[in-house]
Amino acid sequence: MKNLIETIKTHPEHFKKLSCKVLLFTQYNCQQETELQDLYSEQDFILYVLSGRRVFYQPRHAYEMDAGKCIYSKKGGWLSQKETGEDWSVIIFFLPDNYMRQFFNEYRPLFPLGDIRKNVSGQMINLEVNEITRSLFHSMVPYFTQSPPPPETLLELKFRELLVNLLINPENREFLSRVSMIADAQEQSLATVMDANFTYNISLAEFAKLSHLSLASFKREFKKTFRTTPGKWLVEKRLDYANRLIVTSSKRINDIAFESGFENNAHFSRVFREKFGSSPLQYRRQFLPAPVLS
Repeated sequence: MKNLIETIKTHPEHFKKLSCKVLLFTQYNCQQETELQDLYSEQDFILYVLSGRRVFYQPRHAYEMDAGKCIYSKKGGWLSQKETGEDWSVIIFFLPDNYMRQFFNEYRPLFPLGDIRKNVSGQMINLEVNEITRSLFHSMVPYFTQSPPPPETLLELKFRELLVNLLINPENREFLSRVSMIADAQEQSLATVMDANFTYNISLAEFAKLSHLSLASFKREFKKTFRTTPGKWLVEKRLDYANRLIVTSSKRINDIAFESGFENNAHFSRVFREKFGSSPLQYRRQFLPAPVLS
């Protein structure tokens, strides 16, 4: 599974990037090599689509991404599906928690908090982009090729202007709620983190980082919350998710295994048979009519 931030840092030939204090911005054009690509980010981010099309998948959610679309994503994983021949050009702004706390508390009086709820469901949030924020996104593009690079002070001013305009938009209250939670150090529960990311083949150390815990603390909290080990819980959760896809869709078994977090098809078939008593394909034949299977 690709760690997006590490990939950006280690492949400057593909990713134009700008750094400003602890902030990382990138603009890139991507010809995704495979139809489905699993990705992971260790920081929250804002993504704006300049051109092209992708569909982002997370458990029980799909997000259609085309030109002009903007999302905010919590740290974690997702699947990116490309369409044949579709290009993909985006700007991404990564949002470290410490920076967002400082930013939000500095500008807090500007934001329409009111009776905002401190609970955001879903890993990704669609952001409303108006004429002002759209022009701000596009005004950032020339900075990625400017030589010498623009001063950090200017970059941060532009980024802060963008953030403020997104957060004061009444259509973006879920985003405002999420940033408010970060500012007030209200972390997502371990159960919420695991439920949003169990289909991604990321390490226990990365799950711990998503939960803001050391690896040892993560294992202790996990046992206390779920009464089992992370390894056993992940296999059970992925099998149940794969089972649901097998009986409710006509997707290929190999694709279902991949989407459920099993990168080894032989392992998937073996553990599926152990739990359900037959191979994935045999199991499907009990539920789906022949025309769908064909």
